[in-house]
Amino acid sequence: MGEAVCRQRRQWLLRGVVQGVGFRPHVAKVAARHPVTGLVGNDEVQVFVEVQGEPAVLDAFQREVLDTLPTLARVIDEVTTELPLVDEDGFRVVASRHLPGLRSLVPPDVATCDDCLRELRDPDDRRFGHPFITCTNCGPRLSIIRDLPYDRPTTTMAGFEMCEACRAEYTDVGDRRFHAQPISCWDCGPALTLLPEPVEQDERSVIAHARALLQDGKILAVKGIGGFHLMCDARNADAVATLRERKRKSGKPFAVMVRTVEQASRLADLDPEALGLLTSPARPIVIAPMARSYDLCDAVAPRLGDVGVMLPYAPLHHLLLDDGLALVATSGNAAAEPLCHDNDDALARLGHLADAFLLHDRPIHVPVEDSVFLGSLPSRRSRGHAPLPVVLPAPATQGPCVLGVGGEYKNTFTLATDDLAFVSAHIGDMGSWEAQRAYQASVGQLVDIHRRSPQVLVHDLHPDYATTAWAERYADDRPEVALVGVQHHWAHALSLLAEHGVGHGPVVVAALDGTGYGTDQTIWGGEVLALGEDLCDWSRAWHVPQFSLVGGDRAIRHPWRVALGLCHAWGFDAPDIVEGPERRLVESQLASGFGVVQTSSMGRLFDAASSLLGVCQETSYEAQAAMELERLARCGRATDPHPADLAEVLDDLLRRPGELPDRARRFHDGIAWALAGVLERSASELGTDLVGLTGGVAMNRLLVGRLVPELRARGLRVLTHRVVPPNDGGLSLGQAFAGRLLSRSGGAGHPRACPPSGCRQSR
Repeated sequence: MGEAVCRQRRQWLLRGVVQGVGFRPHVAKVAARHPVTGLVGNDEVQVFVEVQGEPAVLDAFQREVLDTLPTLARVIDEVTTELPLVDEDGFRVVASRHLPGLRSLVPPDVATCDDCLRELRDPDDRRFGHPFITCTNCGPRLSIIRDLPYDRPTTTMAGFEMCEACRAEYTDVGDRRFHAQPISCWDCGPALTLLPEPVEQDERSVIAHARALLQDGKILAVKGIGGFHLMCDARNADAVATLRERKRKSGKPFAVMVRTVEQASRLADLDPEALGLLTSPARPIVIAPMARSYDLCDAVAPRLGDVGVMLPYAPLHHLLLDDGLALVATSGNAAAEPLCHDNDDALARLGHLADAFLLHDRPIHVPVEDSVFLGSLPSRRSRGHAPLPVVLPAPATQGPCVLGVGGEYKNTFTLATDDLAFVSAHIGDMGSWEAQRAYQASVGQLVDIHRRSPQVLVHDLHPDYATTAWAERYADDRPEVALVGVQHHWAHALSLLAEHGVGHGPVVVAALDGTGYGTDQTIWGGEVLALGEDLCDWSRAWHVPQFSLVGGDRAIRHPWRVALGLCHAWGFDAPDIVEGPERRLVESQLASGFGVVQTSSMGRLFDAASSLLGVCQETSYEAQAAMELERLARCGRATDPHPADLAEVLDDLLRRPGELPDRARRFHDGIAWALAGVLERSASELGTDLVGLTGGVAMNRLLVGRLVPELRARGLRVLTHRVVPPNDGGLSLGQAFAGRLLSRSGGAGHPRACPPSGCRQSR
């Protein structure tokens, strides 16, 4: 009786990415270090543990399991209950059990682990130099999975029969490669090919030939884990200029891959958080300020003070970089096309871009772009993070299967099943037929893997988005599917709230970006939204005062047009930023209203400021004008402005003298102060202290770095993005969340349902 009092038996259920990632051996190894008995097993959705011992020991056991998880494991939920004691000896791993109708979570692709890297470089190891070395803790996952359950026959490794040595490791529960589905070696794994082939080539010499081409200034198309990179020597100005010309990226910065943290730190100033991201298993591109020792050619990141650096994440990358090269590593695609991931497709579509191709014969089933972080802020959530789910907050944890189709740019889509929202890998811009085909295939893959057909499709209100047209076609073929349109900035706000687990209001969110179709058919982009208790009842509490865009997209590519429209609408005399007949035409259109659209865009406001200060009058990539303005402002002196409104900020920009960096800095500080006042007033009127920041402008570190402390100093709680991007890469999560919320309120509960009248509308 006394023994029963001092001992417990607990059932511990852990949900998340827990299958095929070495979770059961991990639990067993931790148990061996504690005086406990019990068992561990798994099914499609969870690991189940029964563990028995003294309460303090059980607590320590559970803490250690969670603190030392396998690299690929992700726990999103856990439940502990008490069980009756049993008479048993030892701790054992039990066979998997299968629950009909349920699906496990797909693990993401992650970087090669340290154990595999040691073997890769060990001449005495049988996998020495093997470009596809992997184990249970690392390597490709999402990109090779054709179906679930995650077993070798359902991956693209099915065509590679394991040799006896690999099979022995694969079946040994104590081995690091136990059930590592991509396991291979020189005798049974994928093989490399270099095209065009040199006179003499064997598989082990391919890397040396490829490296020699890079050192000679050639451009290589390199097949990695999730697709192709275009690579060249980042210190070779001719090679980088040639790549930029061929890819038609006149100014957009390139990412750079280096072998070590020390090399990365010589290129970029990396704070501890940035270093943590750079070396994380996801191995994203991390954008950080250039270091003083930065020595890459100017064409890598022209007119910017930041550089995007990344570490190698595939064994092939490590082998290419052994000589200390710094390699441009940009996406393997032509302009406005999706990432190439198939050998034949790459040879056809990249032949005019690359001088040679480094290929392998392991098929990529799901193309996956690199993830990108701007400091600690996700800019593109893809490899290493997708398709890990976001747990939807109550009351949206149950309801129909919802597909949020995303936006036109930086597209992702989100499938919400049960209480989980699966945000896809980055698709990209949807303007080309190839991109739309890739989108269709990716949606089909995710739907097939989860065996759940969408019952509700949620799209943006913009009538000309390719995703809106796709949703309409999909629903036309399926009368049982409800089709719902939601406003762009409400979806942005909901994506922020979903990632923070906020299921109820009131809350005030500033949604700041370049373009979003408004409920009044104008172009929104500088919105403060007040969301009520159920989050469905929202209003536009404030917005940037409207101004005129002459020529629509042409104005976006020529910020001086935005500047003229802003000055005209707000009653300022525009300076002589440009002259000639085109300016006179724009002024004539502003006077007549012909070819003019109204906007409240904060992104366009920054474009106008960039033009008015003479920083950027013509852009070749998205947000270029604002990025160059931010770079200039970082060199300016911090100020303590107290503008009453945005008009006063513009007046200061135009009329107050000073050095350009100081004026650019005052503009950023003034916008931050004005927004802080608006958010404080709006929150007070709504009776809340919770505010949030979302939208592409929330990528501006200088603005957010000034605004967030100011809001907190005023007693407000501030939400910012850390899981999905604030830009349109996170839009689909908010759409899926909206679909769930509207289904509860009756707005998406039956086919072709339209949300209630007001700000939420469907076409």
